[in-house]
Amino acid sequence: MIKVRLNNKWGYIDLSGNEEIPMISDEVFDFSEGLSGVKLNGKWGFIDKSGEEVIPLIYNRLSTGSFNEGLTGVRLNGRWSFIDKSGVVIIPLEYDEVGNFNEDLAWVRFNKEFGFIDKSGVEIVPLKYDSAGNFNEGFAWVKLNGKFGFIDKSGVEIIPIIYDSVSGSFTNGIIKVKQNEKWFSINTKGECVSGNCP
Repeated sequence: MIKVRLNNKWGYIDLSGNEEIPMISDEVFDFSEGLSGVKLNGKWGFIDKSGEEVIPLIYNRLSTGSFNEGLTGVRLNGRWSFIDKSGVVIIPLEYDEVGNFNEDLAWVRFNKEFGFIDKSGVEIVPLKYDSAGNFNEGFAWVKLNGKFGFIDKSGVEIIPIIYDSVSGSFTNGIIKVKQNEKWFSINTKGECVSGNCP
């Protein structure tokens, strides 16, 4: 299905242009794992592909409006938690900000510090970073004191936190990084493999 807007309301049509879910929502997301985040009257929840409300529209915000690995982040009364696809709170309302789960871990922020938790809510990587990205190919970027580096899923800093910028996540074991105004590509060992190698 494709999300579409008509008269400031959102709904979904099929590939033939037939209306599958009425144009009644204020905002909608694409479907992910069979559900879509929708907003009506200032509150967010989730519907299935028949348009049935499966998770009540009670939340103030959604992290991404989609489920990853069976969970998604929701905000209620200023705090973020994770729910499953039946709406059950799996990880309680504790955090100031959350990402989605990738490779069984999700970044979370409390006060100004970022770290990572697993699907049971256990803190795997301590909340000590200034920012963090999603895990991909076993690595996630982290930022500390204005510099970037990479950790593995146990929290070990595999690639030193020395870079001025990074270009997303590892793809096929390679990522672009910036240092001293020069961009170059490194592998998962931190070795320069192309570009303006230092």
